[in-house]
Amino acid sequence: MPSIVRDEAIRSGEPRVEGTRVTVRDIKQRVIDAGEDPHVVAGEYGISMAACFGALAYYYEHRDTFEDTEREAERTRRDGERRTANLVDELQGEPAGSTEDAA
Repeated sequence: MPSIVRDEAIRSGEPRVEGTRVTVRDIKQRVIDAGEDPHVVAGEYGISMAACFGALAYYYEHRDTFEDTEREAERTRRDGERRTANLVDELQGEPAGSTEDAA
């Protein structure tokens, strides 16, 4: 069974299935988040079922770290959207923050 490895030069150092560019997050998003059949996901990525389930096991063993990373990415995305909206407002001559949602 291929192991889970990290290499900063490949996929920004994300944990991935050895010998591939398929990350644990790729598999997690399709199988856990999207509810796809692991057999289909493994087949489409060209990896063994053992590698697919090994990646899912790795995710569950490091779930807190993955969730922290996902939360930080979401915060970064929202901050970028807010800065973009403020820049658009400034370019259109509107006060900064006028396009932000009330929520």
